[in-house]
Amino acid sequence: MPTSLRRGLSFCILGDRIVFLDLPADRYFGLSRKAEDVFRRALAGHPISRTERDILVRARIIDPGDAPLSLAPCTAETPHRSAFDQMSCPSRRRDVAALAWRLLRARASLRLRGLPATAAPLARCKAAATRDGETGPVTTRHALAAVASAQEACARMFGSHDLCLPYAIAAARSLHAAGIPADIVIAVGMPPFRAHAWVQWRDVLVNERLEIAAHYTPIAVL
Repeated sequence: MPTSLRRGLSFCILGDRIVFLDLPADRYFGLSRKAEDVFRRALAGHPISRTERDILVRARIIDPGDAPLSLAPCTAETPHRSAFDQMSCPSRRRDVAALAWRLLRARASLRLRGLPATAAPLARCKAAATRDGETGPVTTRHALAAVASAQEACARMFGSHDLCLPYAIAAARSLHAAGIPADIVIAVGMPPFRAHAWVQWRDVLVNERLEIAAHYTPIAVL
């Protein structure tokens, strides 16, 4: 069986560098030039020696073993629309209150427990929404618009600076509760290095605009 990345690791190609996200450790990192050269050759499907393989093992990119390597960067569906720009949906108090509560819970969880522990229940909720079956297209459009509208209202109350991840978690929870297994996309950009996050349902950005997301490259999909 082919060997992939170490569990919990994902990566993207950003310009002339490769950037990794170690989700269990909640950190971004890059490789030394030597290790990155080896990784690029393995990524291209070229054979690497045992010594070169050991370089990737020591860098904690892959686990020890002799199985063939199967490596691929993070992929996310290319967005073509934003719920911010779609159908007009006045924010309802209950939607704003629900999103605000989830936002505060997400901020507290990220601060006290970190991203790995916060992301674990999200995966279960998303899986449950998937099992429950897909909602109708009209219901889905209304749900996406309602979350986008609620976030705009919350942003007026709480601001939005450095809150992209808590907002993404809150918006995803709202959609999962509505039976829509939306994704949280974590993305990076440089220079300078910066990270961002948003919620996406298929090719629709739920809580971000296309012109903003275009400056980032997905590195993980939760």
